[in-house]
Amino acid sequence: MAAAADRCGGRARSPRGVEPTVHALTRPPSKTQAGEGTKCPVRSVQSGLVLSSATNSIVDAPRRPAADTPSGPGSRSSGRDRATFGRKRDMKKWKPAVCLVGAATAAVLVAGCSGDGEAASEHTAASSKAAEPSIDLKVLNTGKYPTSPRPPFPRSTPANILQVEGQRMAEYIVVPFEIDQDLTNAKLPTMVITGKNNMKAVMAPEPVDVPANDAVVGGYVATAGTPDSSLRAGNQRSINNMVVRYLTPADAGKAADQMAAASAKAENATTTKIDGLPDTTVIKKDDGDKQTIMAYTPHNTYVLYQWYQTTTKQQDLLEPTIKKAVTLQGKLIDQFPATPTKAEAKAKGIEAKDPMIDQNKVLIYALPYSDEELKKSTGMPSGSMRAVYGPRGMAMTSSDPVTDFNVLSEVGSTANGVERSTVYRARDDAGAKKIVDTFVAANRTQGMGNVAGPQGLPIAKCQSKAVNESTMFICLVQKGRYVGSVTSNNKADAYQQISAQYTILTKADQNAK
Repeated sequence: MAAAADRCGGRARSPRGVEPTVHALTRPPSKTQAGEGTKCPVRSVQSGLVLSSATNSIVDAPRRPAADTPSGPGSRSSGRDRATFGRKRDMKKWKPAVCLVGAATAAVLVAGCSGDGEAASEHTAASSKAAEPSIDLKVLNTGKYPTSPRPPFPRSTPANILQVEGQRMAEYIVVPFEIDQDLTNAKLPTMVITGKNNMKAVMAPEPVDVPANDAVVGGYVATAGTPDSSLRAGNQRSINNMVVRYLTPADAGKAADQMAAASAKAENATTTKIDGLPDTTVIKKDDGDKQTIMAYTPHNTYVLYQWYQTTTKQQDLLEPTIKKAVTLQGKLIDQFPATPTKAEAKAKGIEAKDPMIDQNKVLIYALPYSDEELKKSTGMPSGSMRAVYGPRGMAMTSSDPVTDFNVLSEVGSTANGVERSTVYRARDDAGAKKIVDTFVAANRTQGMGNVAGPQGLPIAKCQSKAVNESTMFICLVQKGRYVGSVTSNNKADAYQQISAQYTILTKADQNAK
C-alpha cells in the first residue's frame, strides 16, 4: 500500500526501504545518478535538445542544465505505503519513507467557498452532513502549511516539459507485477527519464553514450524486485522496464541497435534473438549463481528496454518473462497520447500545445513543496514530484502496488496529485471511503498501529510504526470524493499537515470531471 508523504512515488511510503537495484550488465546508479539531493541536466549536453513550449516540439536550444533529474521512482507521498525512496533523513541509505496505503497528493478544482471555508456545493454540503461530524476549521492547528488550494497550474514550459511528459507517460508503463506477479518490491531507479544523463542511472555508460541517443526525447523507467523473503528463500528476481522516446522511428531503430551492440561489447556477451520477438535484440549473461537478460526493442518512436535477473535455478523464466514484458509494453505504449514534436505536428497539420501540468485540476489540492525543497531532497527524484499519476503511476512506487492499482482502478481514482502530500479523487464519496479503508487495513498488515488523530479532526485516520531509529506517522482524511494522505517522522508535523490538507479539501470541487 502506498503511503503518501514524500513522494517517493506517490502516496505514503512503505515502511520498507527501496534499495537501488544492482545489475551485472548495468552499472548500479551512483548517488548522483540516483538523484540523491543533486541535480542533473534534463537533456544531454551533447544534443542540446529540449521540448519547446512555444512550439511544443523538439528544437535546438541553448545548452543549459535542466531543472532537475529524477532518480528512482519512489513511493507515494503521504498517506499510504508507497515504496518511498526515503525522506531527507533516509536518502543516504536510499530507504523509502514509510509510505502507507493511500497518501498521494492530489489537487482538485477550487469550488466556491462560504465564509467558513467550506465548499459551497450541494454535493459537499449533503455528503458532509450525512457522513462526518461537524468540523470547526478554526480550532485546527495547521502550523506553517497552506490552507487554500493553489492557483491552477499553467501549461508546461521549456524548463519542465520533459518532466511533465514523463509523468504522463508513467500511466502507459507496465507495472513490474503485471510482468511477474512477484515483483512487488519497488526499487530505484523508478523515475522520469529526461535525457541521456539520467539514463545512466538505469544502464551502463557504454549503451547510453551511443550517437543515436542524441535524439532522445524522454521516457520513464520502473524497477522492482521480489520481496525480501524471496532472497532468503533463494528465489530472488528483479527487473527494469524502461521506455525511451526518440525524435523519429528511424532514430529509435538506430538507438536500439547501437545500444544492444554497446552493451554486448561492454559485457563481453553476445546478442541473440527470442522466438516470437523478431525485432528484439537480446543479450544474456551467466554470472554463476545469477542469470541476466537484457532486451532492446525498437517500437515506432520508442525503444523498449528490459533488464531481468533471476537465480540460476529460475533461469527458465528469463525468455518467457521478456516475451511477456515486450508484448505488454508495446501494446500499452501505443495508447500513450504523446505530445507531438514540432515535426510531428507539422506533418499532421495540427497546432501543437504544451501539456498541462495539472489538466485534471487535482494537484492544486496537494500540500506543496517549495521550489528549493524540490531541488534538494524530498525523498523522491524531483522530476517525479509535483505530478499527477493514474493507478499505474501510483503503483510504480508503492510498497503494495497490487492493492494500490486495484483499488484506485476500481473507484475511478484516475488522477492523483503527488507532492508533499498525496490527494486522491474517486468517482464518488463511497469510492473515497474505500481508498481510506483499504489503505488503513493494508498498513496494519505492514505493522502500522492506529493512533489518535489531531485535536479537532476526529475523522482523520492516523497510524504509526517504528522505522530505523525514528517513528513514522501516516494520516489520511476524506472529504467527499477526495482523500488526502500525509506522512512525517514527527507526530506534531503529521497532525499539522493533515489538518491543513483537510482544510484545503473543504474547498475542493466535488463535481470536478
